[in-house]
Amino acid sequence: MSIKEDQSVAGVFADQAIKEEVAIQDRMWGDANERADASRNQLLHAAIAQLDLLNFKLEGYPDAVALASVVYPKDWDGFRDYGSNVANLVVAAAFIRSEIKRRVLLGEDTERTKRGKPYTKSKPYVSSDVAADQLYK
Repeated sequence: MSIKEDQSVAGVFADQAIKEEVAIQDRMWGDANERADASRNQLLHAAIAQLDLLNFKLEGYPDAVALASVVYPKDWDGFRDYGSNVANLVVAAAFIRSEIKRRVLLGEDTERTKRGKPYTKSKPYVSSDVAADQLYK
C-alpha cells in the first residue's frame, strides 16, 4: 500500500515533514526562536504569506510569489515558492508551530473552549511585544 492509499501513513508523513521543517527553522534561528525579528507576529505573517502563495497558485495567478510576498515580514529575506503544494503547506505549518511555541513561552493563554461554551477568562489581549517586555520585568 502506498502513502497515497493509507491515511495513517499519510498522517505520519505529514507529522514527520513538519517536524523536519521545524528542525530546519530551529537550526537557523535557535531552539526558542530567539531571533530578534521573530516578534511583532512575524512568524504568523510568514505562515500566512506561505498559505497565500499556495492559494494564489491554486487560483492560477502567474504572479503568486509577488502577491504573497506582500504579507511576508518586510525585514526578512528568502520568501519563495517551495515547489509542491505539500511543501508550501509544511513550511506554513512549521511557521505556525513556531509561533504557537513562542506564544506559549511568553505565557499567553492556551485555553481552548469547547463548542457552545463561552470563553470565561477575562484576560485582555496583550501583544507579543508587551508580553515579552513583561517577562523581563
